[in-house]
Amino acid sequence: MTVSRKKINNYTISISSEYDFNVLKEHWLNIQNNEEQPFFLTWSWISAWITTYNPEFFVVTASLGDHPVAIGLFTKSIQKRKGFISSRQIRLHQMGEPLKDQIWMEYNDFICLSEHRKQAVDDCLSELNSDDQWDEIVLSMMSAHRAEAVLAKNKNATVDRYRPCYAVNLLDLRANKIDYMKSLTANTRYQIKRSLRIYNEHFGSVLLEVATTQQVAVDYFHLAAPFHISRWVDSGYLNPQFIKFHENLIIQSFDQGSIELLKISAGGQIIAIMYYQIENKTVYFYLHGLNYDGNKKLKPGLVAHALATQYFIDKGMENYDYMGGYSQYKEQLAKISEELATVVIQRPRSRFRVESAMKNLKQRINLATEKS
Repeated sequence: MTVSRKKINNYTISISSEYDFNVLKEHWLNIQNNEEQPFFLTWSWISAWITTYNPEFFVVTASLGDHPVAIGLFTKSIQKRKGFISSRQIRLHQMGEPLKDQIWMEYNDFICLSEHRKQAVDDCLSELNSDDQWDEIVLSMMSAHRAEAVLAKNKNATVDRYRPCYAVNLLDLRANKIDYMKSLTANTRYQIKRSLRIYNEHFGSVLLEVATTQQVAVDYFHLAAPFHISRWVDSGYLNPQFIKFHENLIIQSFDQGSIELLKISAGGQIIAIMYYQIENKTVYFYLHGLNYDGNKKLKPGLVAHALATQYFIDKGMENYDYMGGYSQYKEQLAKISEELATVVIQRPRSRFRVESAMKNLKQRINLATEKS
């Protein structure tokens, strides 16, 4: 049933809780095929999300005539925080349940043709914000420049968090004939070369292998599990739905060339399993399983990323994106490229004013404590 259909400025904004999968796919691909999108906004990611989780979402569309130019999929959830704050939320391309959102959408936004992005998305959000059924609209992990545009248009919008993104400009390295290893600091180069020497001397020649079939790619994905679990107490590999999502994503997308998994080993010992998503010659590093064997002189992460970066340079890729979140190895191997921001558009509820006042008070107390 269509919730609403309204003409705003030059666009028809429709909000519908019913959709035809094939029609949605057609409209999505019509935009995707005419505009470069981050991998997370491709039909590959979105269709895997839909088929794995079967989320109850409603479709928000801005159209010119009969042609959609912006589409966003929103789910409903209720969040309770601080023991007394209850919020009816709608979330863009997320579900509001930690285990189901553990796949972690980044570079999130409406899929949209660039010339319509600002006005069409503004009009979609304006129409959503006119509905009193919601307390908060959550736009998780948007590019910072897009977040700023949303903040400028919505006076009750705030940023919940920022996360830095790190990347290596492979196109620039190749165009300027810069050796990637020489672009790193002397200390980082030393750690990588020392590790390679130890691997070669104690285990055997270091080898980078590329998954060449769907099945091998799925196998590599599972090989990373014990290494990832040993490193992260909240590893996605402990979550069956996370595993199923990525199995679906790899199977659906591998033959399109948008998934790569690498195995890096020395002799018979695995050093790392590396999992990437690729779109428009950008390599998105998603996760790795690293084999830490207790020798502190061995740096499996630095070795694996250095070898993988050179592999993608040779393959003609243009950007190696480590995506959101700080890690020391990212700082050693790449540079901050931008930030991602989670934007929350709130209704002017009294409970949110109390929550904001408490947050500000806590910040002042922490600041005073630091100074004293």
